[in-house]
Amino acid sequence: MFLPALDLYLDPSGEVDRAFISHAHADHLGEKSAREVLGSRETLALLRARDRPRTGATELEWSKPVDCRLTAGTGTARLCVEPAGHILGAAQLVIDHPGGRFVYTGDYRTGAGRTHAAGAPILCDQLLVESTFALPIFAFPPRERTFAELVAFCRAALDEGRTPVVLGYALGKSQEIVHALLEASLPVIAHGAVFRMCEAFETLGVPLGVADGRLRPYSAETSAAHQGLKGVLVAPPNAQRMVRKVKRASVAFVSGWALIDAMIDQRRADAGFAISDHADHDDLVTTVLATGARDVAVTHGEAIALASILTDLGVHAEALETPALDEAPGDGA
Repeated sequence: MFLPALDLYLDPSGEVDRAFISHAHADHLGEKSAREVLGSRETLALLRARDRPRTGATELEWSKPVDCRLTAGTGTARLCVEPAGHILGAAQLVIDHPGGRFVYTGDYRTGAGRTHAAGAPILCDQLLVESTFALPIFAFPPRERTFAELVAFCRAALDEGRTPVVLGYALGKSQEIVHALLEASLPVIAHGAVFRMCEAFETLGVPLGVADGRLRPYSAETSAAHQGLKGVLVAPPNAQRMVRKVKRASVAFVSGWALIDAMIDQRRADAGFAISDHADHDDLVTTVLATGARDVAVTHGEAIALASILTDLGVHAEALETPALDEAPGDGA
């Protein structure tokens, strides 16, 4: 996705000169560095923590516009970022230009998380929105109720002498899970990738039990793994080899995809909990209508379906066909 008037790519997959990175999930940035990268302070910090530093990085401060010269003529546009409600640092890009206001949501969810700021619709004229869970079948249950059910699952497993293993993406989802488990006073052990991201979140002002020792790294527990871990293990979905080593494991899969039974079976999980960092169908439709955008482009996921639904509601919408990103079933971001 390219904005020629600003010579700016949005979450590019390849090598480019200049790019806006909406958040630090690996599938939203190319393998090679852009000459100049724009992003929120938290996103740039998390990229460094993931060993994905970017040379020529430009930090965009929340709600503080910066002027940017247009490539044609003498006009300028004003750029700023607003929270996208997806993960820590996830940002919507807001561009005020001579023709109106353009907003790119990036990966989005309305409302706050336990570890990140709240996302909200932004009034605009042109909107580019993601559509990962755009189908009407995706209606996520209340988030805090589902977290309570997850805590109850883990507590019951511990009471039965089993080891609860919770599968969630290493960046974003796992930190939400760790926060909920620690708040419930459960002992928590983190896979190495999860622990590193929790460390990074703490440097950004989000306490997750690292500094006070409530969160323990799996590397310190491996000698006892064959006897059963003394706590809840939080690991990414692709850590199946680790999970198989845990004696008497009760496995929970935490994802928006947990609404589909086959996805729970694919992860060899005993239970699924539909907690997503993306908007569901109703949230997406409500958000688009709330922006008041007269032109809407839809990308990343069920773009054709959402564009059709919006058209039926009287919105001028078109689909930009690209694959779904963060929460694709095989993605371990």
